[in-house]
Amino acid sequence: MTCTPLSLLRLLAMVAVLLAGLALSTLPAAEAPAKNGKSGKGKAGGGPARWEETIKKFEAADASTPAPKGAVLLVGGSNARRWTDVGTYFQDRKVINRGFGGAQLTDVLHYADRIVIPYAPKVILLNAGGNDLAAGKSPEQIRDAARDFITKVHATLPDTRIFCIGLPPVRRSSSPEVLAVIQKMNTLLAELAKSEKNTEFIDLFPAFLDPEGKPRTDFFVEDGTHFSPKGYAAVRDLLKGKF
Repeated sequence: MTCTPLSLLRLLAMVAVLLAGLALSTLPAAEAPAKNGKSGKGKAGGGPARWEETIKKFEAADASTPAPKGAVLLVGGSNARRWTDVGTYFQDRKVINRGFGGAQLTDVLHYADRIVIPYAPKVILLNAGGNDLAAGKSPEQIRDAARDFITKVHATLPDTRIFCIGLPPVRRSSSPEVLAVIQKMNTLLAELAKSEKNTEFIDLFPAFLDPEGKPRTDFFVEDGTHFSPKGYAAVRDLLKGKF
């Protein structure tokens, strides 16, 4: 089947609407940008400034208890933020969690000088992409944002290993059209990782499918988007032995 430019645009628009509904419905109320700008979680709107208060809290925590240098840094959106016990999955490593729910790759890039570079991590687990799709960005735009992040990190920390964690099949919205766009984004990120030094793509897609090729319900919590302990264990298993 050949997609015309118009049909492709319609497909991407449909995917954006579906994923946007998922992202907004599953964001904790404290993290969803307030429509009136009075949430106290940063300025309302679509730019990185909406996360300013969250980033300041990270900085305050670092000032109180400095994070170790050379650790493993987990950063990205809500599946990173919600992995609050990530250290128990990697008991032989020091892990810093700087996930903030709803974050897009452009947000992570914007704040890299404050919540990435200062830790001088040996390993970065970059979990992002789903919120970018929900915001209507194309797989190509997501790939480009990931490249910008990798370039920024390696300009200062050339030996830091970056693992780009791909997007799994979302259980709550598993139509063929949505899954095809997720797969395209993953393919572009995998190709990018092959072209970048000290960068590797972690493909969650196959591991999150059951024998019938459907998203595994036990790998997600009730909302069908965020990972369950079994889902996080699957991520851990894919990373095992890589760092």
